Amino acid sequence: MMRSLLSRLRGTAAQFVNRRDGAVAIVYALALIPTIAAVGSAVDLTRAMVVKMRLGEALDSAGLSVAGTVGLTEAQMTAKAQQFFYANYPPDELGTVTSLTVTPAGNNLVTVSGSARVDTSFMGLFGIYYLDVAVNVEVTRESKGLEIALVLDNTGSMASNGKLPALKTATMELINILFGDQNTPEHLKMSLVPFSQTVKVDTAQFNNSGWMDSTGQASTAKLNFDNNKYAFSVWQAMSNKSWGGCLEARPNGYEELDTAPSAGTPDTRWVPYFEPDGPDSSAYSGYTTYVSDGGSGNQDTRLRRSSKYNGQNKTNPNADCNMQKILPLTNNKVTLQSYVNGMISTGYTHIALGAGWGWRTLSPTAPYTEGSDYGDENWTKAMVFLTDGLNTVDSNNTWHKSTYTAYNYLIRGQLGTTSAGTAETNQDTRTNTVCSRIKAEGIRIYTILLEEDASRARNLMESCASEDVSNNTANKCNNNASKLCYESPSAAELQGIFQDIAQDLSNLRLSQ
Repeated sequence: MMRSLLSRLRGTAAQFVNRRDGAVAIVYALALIPTIAAVGSAVDLTRAMVVKMRLGEALDSAGLSVAGTVGLTEAQMTAKAQQFFYANYPPDELGTVTSLTVTPAGNNLVTVSGSARVDTSFMGLFGIYYLDVAVNVEVTRESKGLEIALVLDNTGSMASNGKLPALKTATMELINILFGDQNTPEHLKMSLVPFSQTVKVDTAQFNNSGWMDSTGQASTAKLNFDNNKYAFSVWQAMSNKSWGGCLEARPNGYEELDTAPSAGTPDTRWVPYFEPDGPDSSAYSGYTTYVSDGGSGNQDTRLRRSSKYNGQNKTNPNADCNMQKILPLTNNKVTLQSYVNGMISTGYTHIALGAGWGWRTLSPTAPYTEGSDYGDENWTKAMVFLTDGLNTVDSNNTWHKSTYTAYNYLIRGQLGTTSAGTAETNQDTRTNTVCSRIKAEGIRIYTILLEEDASRARNLMESCASEDVSNNTANKCNNNASKLCYESPSAAELQGIFQDIAQDLSNLRLSQ
């Protein structure tokens, strides 16, 4: 029975093979159509997957480029995204790009979306002539903390050529870029250090914290007074007048250090700024005088006579101390803007003073302690340092050889000499010393030279600036592209420079 069944099956198979009327070919062809369709569709779908992968890679690049730069408008973000996208997805790639959009969401999130169309090769047989693929890339900005000291020249020369208004506008732009729409961001702090021939601090803070030489123990405290008097004791003898907040430079190298003030080392404390009354005798011309000498004597005897201030109701000791005071590190955008608007121009240029005080606002040690610890990987420290001129000493033909500034009179030797030319050179040396110490702490320094082309000034600002590892293409002092040193031939160009610096600072904060 089984053998008979097998024989019949073999016979039937032989007849199928030996048939010649084409029926089998038709059946086979009909069966092959779905097979070809399946294989062809797989090819088309594979090509679409390749396009999606390449589209995603190009969008990743575009997203990172946009997220790594803040302060751009949506149109600028789109243009930047397109630049990076098409560099990674050239027109001859498989697939035709049909859309590319950038959608910012606050300060920390950017979404870049794109789509492309792939023409089919096989699926068109069934009316499917193309496939659309789309990719969304979402990039979150993870910000490191940023502490910035704005050390800004507020000297008398800033009143010319619209420089001070331009500086205010540029500084506001920098603040707006970095703060964005946040008024008190958690990971951004900024200080403001206006400087000229002195700096001004908060009187209550410095008096109450023990940072001032309140008892005349510093080696420079009594240089301009007789009878063992010092600035605070003279003010006490005056009528309703007190210290205005400006400071003399610390002696014996402490002004170029970040050493905290302490009672045990009197020269680390600050001596208050007190501009003396000059001799009023016609025999000694060239002085500013505002009270009677109260006796005879030579120039220095008359100038140092402390009793002449008794009962006087004069503001003159605080001359050139109407400048804006230092604002310690803060994350309050409105406070910063208010301080910028309050800057005025006055006095001569002592650049090392500004650099030293900018450093102190970034330091974690007194007198300002708002700064993070040096080496804290969660925070980056930077200083933006602008001046429109050279270190100067206003010398004259008086016995004291100069006007009074934070370095006292030239005759007192606080700049290591009684020669005006040498004193200016020594100020340059001190500036370089301070800048080197600041950079040694890992603080990034940007320097800006405004409307000044003297080689001495360019050399000083270039030496002070940090190395630019990213090799930005902005204008550099002496055309040295490895330094973060900018030259602004005009006040009008200053805003663009501050925008460049703001972008660079933003990039330092962001990691994707």
